[in-house]
Amino acid sequence: MTAGISMPDPDTAGDLAEFIEALGRLRLWAGAPSYRTLVKRIGLLRHGSQAVAQTTVVDTFNPRRRRLDFDLVIAIVRALGLDEAAVDRWREACIRVHGAAMTGGPTGVFRQLPADLATFTGRETVLKQLLDTAMAPASENPAATVVVSVIEGMGGVGKTQLAVHAAHHLVRSGHFTDVQLYVNLRGFDPERPPADPTAVLDAFLRQLGVPGRQIPEPLDERAAMYRDRIHGRNALVLLDNAADEHQIRPLIPAGAHCLVLITSRRTMAGLEGAEILQLDVLDETEAVDLLAAVAGEERINTDPVAAAKVAEACGNLPLALTIAAARLKARTSWAACDLLEHLIQGGLDAMTVGRRSLRPVFDLSFDALPPGARLLYLLLGIQPGTDVTPEAAAALAGITPRAARKALEGLCDEYLLLQRSPGRFELHDILRAYAVETAAVQLSTAEWAPAVDRLLDWYTQTAEKAATTLLPSLGMPTPARSASQAPAKEFTDRAAAVAWLEVEHANLLAASAAATAAGNPEAAWRIPAAASVLRAVNQNWPECETLLTDALSGVRRTGDLAEQAWIQNRLGATATELGRTKEAEEMFTAALTARRLLEDRDGEAAVLNNLVIFYGRTDRPQLGLEPAALALELARREGNTDREASALNAMAACLSGLGRNAEALELMLQVVAIRESRGDGYRLGLAYNVTSSRHRDLGQFEAAETYNVKAREIAHRSGDRFGEGEALQGQALALLGQGRPAVARSCLQEAAVIFKELDADRYLAEARRLLAEIEV
Repeated sequence: MTAGISMPDPDTAGDLAEFIEALGRLRLWAGAPSYRTLVKRIGLLRHGSQAVAQTTVVDTFNPRRRRLDFDLVIAIVRALGLDEAAVDRWREACIRVHGAAMTGGPTGVFRQLPADLATFTGRETVLKQLLDTAMAPASENPAATVVVSVIEGMGGVGKTQLAVHAAHHLVRSGHFTDVQLYVNLRGFDPERPPADPTAVLDAFLRQLGVPGRQIPEPLDERAAMYRDRIHGRNALVLLDNAADEHQIRPLIPAGAHCLVLITSRRTMAGLEGAEILQLDVLDETEAVDLLAAVAGEERINTDPVAAAKVAEACGNLPLALTIAAARLKARTSWAACDLLEHLIQGGLDAMTVGRRSLRPVFDLSFDALPPGARLLYLLLGIQPGTDVTPEAAAALAGITPRAARKALEGLCDEYLLLQRSPGRFELHDILRAYAVETAAVQLSTAEWAPAVDRLLDWYTQTAEKAATTLLPSLGMPTPARSASQAPAKEFTDRAAAVAWLEVEHANLLAASAAATAAGNPEAAWRIPAAASVLRAVNQNWPECETLLTDALSGVRRTGDLAEQAWIQNRLGATATELGRTKEAEEMFTAALTARRLLEDRDGEAAVLNNLVIFYGRTDRPQLGLEPAALALELARREGNTDREASALNAMAACLSGLGRNAEALELMLQVVAIRESRGDGYRLGLAYNVTSSRHRDLGQFEAAETYNVKAREIAHRSGDRFGEGEALQGQALALLGQGRPAVARSCLQEAAVIFKELDADRYLAEARRLLAEIEV
């Protein structure tokens, strides 16, 4: 025996590599006999059995071996001079470390991928993208670096199942067959902290054949050794449930033959060079297919309508679908409709089967949020709209828009919030249900009630600003509220106001309903009243009437006579456009009575102007002259040039209806002069269009075209789509009067496109009628 070298103890070997290292030290302890000598001794011990090659004996001492020949190991130990008791100890140690290697060693399962699910469904597009990236030719990877694909998404969306399925597919196809490493990084785990990359690298290195004693302690040295040991191998590394970029960066190899698949419910956008795949819920067909795969096709296909509603109740979320289908499978007496009823009645708590439950999945993400983000998330659950902007969220939470944007982006990074279009954020239906139920437990009335009030106030003020930007002379009654804690959004031009009212329409309706439910009559009528202005400008009178009717219901609860008169006047004008004479007269009479009772001369003039238009539309222009004259007198007495122009315009309409076209044109030229001096923009465009009509009445078609061109320029510049369509149609009539049908046809075609876009059916029908006449 070699002096100074003690005989190694096989029981201290923690893995196969350490056992092989101990075997090498045993050879040194035995005097370091040559491999040729060992081969001879083994031959003598085997008594004529098949001879063993020297290379085979040499390879037994290679620390990178995945397994050993038990009989050969025992023969080597005997050849090194150990007695049978010691030989038995080495035999038991060899069996033990082989067993540990088969189960991934003492730190977990890293040798094999998790099992692929037989119920894996759909995901064809994203799966193809994953596979195409992984199997792309080397020529498409000019940097010759590792391929990293990150699968991100909300909890329960099926990230791990997709990654595992893709990994199995690749291995079965002959790719990455040298090494497959898997680890659950426990980024979101209810019982254990996120895995330490240092410990993960220790396990990876042991799996790659590095003896435990040779593994360095520092993280950066382990990462370097890991990259070295995996270099040149076709390796697939699956890093599941990652916490953040810092956790996974040391675990990424550098070789061009490696693929790293990462899953996380937190964004990894900061990971350099990674392909980011954002996984959404299943589509409707895939969701029903998954229900069938788990519960059985017969159970699902028997009632496809109920099955589709079950999928909808689950938000098409794979985990929710799987849990619901498993419950149906376990309840043999249930049909799909029974499961649907169970889900409707039970909410999130119904999404449970056995030890699997949906709520804890979301709890992990929610609990990881900082306090401010948790509060905002809960408030987003109880806000009435379908989505929010940073400004709306700021009002809701009582913070600045900048802070709100940062918090919203953070919630998106955690996949608790969706951003389907820039600057607009929304909750998935299941996550909204989770937020609502959690808010009911964690938020007091003192916390959520002021938040809702702030949001309703913000919607009210912003909608009014947008409406008055469209119609500066709207004359909306001044609110009685105090200064808002959340400043309203400002609009620089009409186009911005139009865009905001369009995109926020659904939210405004929801806010109005919420205001009614919350006992806030001011917001309940002001929001729909402001929203109706865009519908009026675009001549969408049915929707305008619906909004104003809601506003009237709300304003009656305030008991404010002036506010009621304002709504009634606008409802009268809307009924006029819809051809409902009786309703229009009733509304105008009520509004006029209230204005005179209040001695509100300006308000009285506004009602009179609309009444004049009403008489003109109902073929009674003679009746309109007197109220028109009175409106003009009131406007001039009050010094209100805007109201004066409106009165002149209304009077011109009456004169036109009476065939007094020259007088009507003279009044409209006065209207144009007033509007031009005021710089009225939108109303100036209206005046140009009406003046064009009066020129056409007199057969002055070239002058008429000039005014339509001016009106079109103003409308296009201000984003007034209806005004642009009206100007085009008027221009077409002027061109027809000049005998230029080809150019007129082009104008009418453009106008028809606009009217169709705005659902302005009456004007669309007129454009099509004129087009048909030109074709003839």
